[in-house]
Amino acid sequence: MSYGILLAMIPAVLILLFLRGMREEKQKKQKRQEAFLKSCGRPPGKYEEARELEKKRAAANAKQEGKRGKQEAGVREKKSGRESFVIDEITWNELDMDRVFCRLDYTLSQAGTEYLYTALHHPAENPGEAEKWEKTVSYFMNHKKERVRIQMLLAEIGKEKGMAVPDALSAMGHMKSRKPVGDYIGILACIGAAFAAVCLGGAGLVMLAGVMIAQILTYFRKRAQILPYLRCIAWLLGMVRNLEKLYGELDTDIRTELKRNMGRDTDPESCIRALKVLRRRSFWVMQCGSGAGSPLSLFGDYIRMLFHPDIIQFAALQDTIAALEKEIRYGYDCIGFVDTAVSIAMYRMSLTRYCIPVLYPGLGSDDSGFWITECVHPLLDMPVANSICLSEGKGVLLTGSNASGKSTFLKTIAVNLLLAQTIHTALADGMTAPFCRIYTAMADSGSGIGTGRSSYMAEILSLKRILDGGRESSFPVFCFVDEILRGTGTVERIAASAQILKSIRPPEMVCFAATHDRELTGLLEREYDNYYFTEEIRNGDMEFSYRLLPGRADQSNAIKLLEEVGYDREIVECARACAAHFLKEGIWK
Repeated sequence: MSYGILLAMIPAVLILLFLRGMREEKQKKQKRQEAFLKSCGRPPGKYEEARELEKKRAAANAKQEGKRGKQEAGVREKKSGRESFVIDEITWNELDMDRVFCRLDYTLSQAGTEYLYTALHHPAENPGEAEKWEKTVSYFMNHKKERVRIQMLLAEIGKEKGMAVPDALSAMGHMKSRKPVGDYIGILACIGAAFAAVCLGGAGLVMLAGVMIAQILTYFRKRAQILPYLRCIAWLLGMVRNLEKLYGELDTDIRTELKRNMGRDTDPESCIRALKVLRRRSFWVMQCGSGAGSPLSLFGDYIRMLFHPDIIQFAALQDTIAALEKEIRYGYDCIGFVDTAVSIAMYRMSLTRYCIPVLYPGLGSDDSGFWITECVHPLLDMPVANSICLSEGKGVLLTGSNASGKSTFLKTIAVNLLLAQTIHTALADGMTAPFCRIYTAMADSGSGIGTGRSSYMAEILSLKRILDGGRESSFPVFCFVDEILRGTGTVERIAASAQILKSIRPPEMVCFAATHDRELTGLLEREYDNYYFTEEIRNGDMEFSYRLLPGRADQSNAIKLLEEVGYDREIVECARACAAHFLKEGIWK
């Protein structure tokens, strides 16, 4: 009788643990919901440090997915007769786009992180592509409750595991089919031993203990062999389950936008119907790695160790997943699109200044041009806004003192051009621009000991890629050049710089260039509008306004900066005397 009471207490304790786990899960969801409500209008945490690992994962996964994407894009390009443009690595790095990505990355799923990262590399090339976000983003900005519900579902899909569909599907191809015959025999043995424990007393309990130990040892041995694959399938199944929930929560208009923008030969409803087969008999596989340490999870662990339900379901799902690869990838992209739209909405709500840019094809028509008013850089906490309007047929040449803001201004215009064509958002009061291709040649173009290239060689190769890109492109090219040909002597630098900059002509190519060579302002006055940045000396200290001014810089502060940072007075005075002698006599002493 005492044995019967003992056996009856076991399920009672397990039920209590189950109920406790359910309560903890509910409390966890409530806290997450409150966090989403509070995060609206704020930057995504310490994005420079806390999201660095996520950014690296996203970059790795985006490159892996990019191989497949390029193949698919190649087919579409042949049919459409055009090539798709991707921001190159030099431009991405010189614009600090990894940090920009972290600033606007509010995504909650791995699918969303990869979709956003990839989107920032592919500027839109027509109004339809550029405006694809507007209805969805506006909806999430104006419907707080609906947005939070979507965020909760996206958080369930998660990104903390670092698992992406390309990884999972690749793992599927390396699996061998398994037959769970031994696991079924073990279940029968457990049931038989349990009856023996009730009927035979002590001897039956010994038999039950022996069977349980054998089942546990067998479970850990088999699970260790398939654990990487098991986690892949568990993550995929979780994604499939939440895709159906996510689509069910979307407004009818947003569903229509999702179908229109995915642009493939299937649709979300068909995809969800096809993937439902994965949800049958998959509960235990989906629990792999979830809720570790909670009472509910401990209860599930005992069930898995004794009866191996996850191993049995794993064997049944292998071939099914391989057959549904196309639908899985499509569903993954659907999640990525929605998550990216929510991220853009959250980013816009965190900004004090932004606009929807006006983008148009071509450059040089009577009603077109490039202008941007009161634009700022997304990474600056207290930015100074500047405006600029391109004159027809001209580029922009910047001069000015060191540290006065030339490089930051170039990056501000370039980054805003890129964000305008990728997430249809510019950090400005207003912006009109053509669809264009963006290149930079700035501070680091790949020189260094490891590359075997000199600074000058790296820079001229970087500039040549821009010129080649302009000749090959059917779109206007906007290029941003900082300190052109700084790696060579003054006379040859000015001569070569003038000719290179003259060759970059609108409407095919538009150049924003910064230089310390004031001689270029005269040599290029027909091809470039001159602007400059400067500083003011107040009480012996330099103060920078960071305001863009029309005209040419008439002073330099290089020697003054030596004094400001604490160089020996003898060095500073000798430098001044040497510079003054050259300006007066035309020779160095």
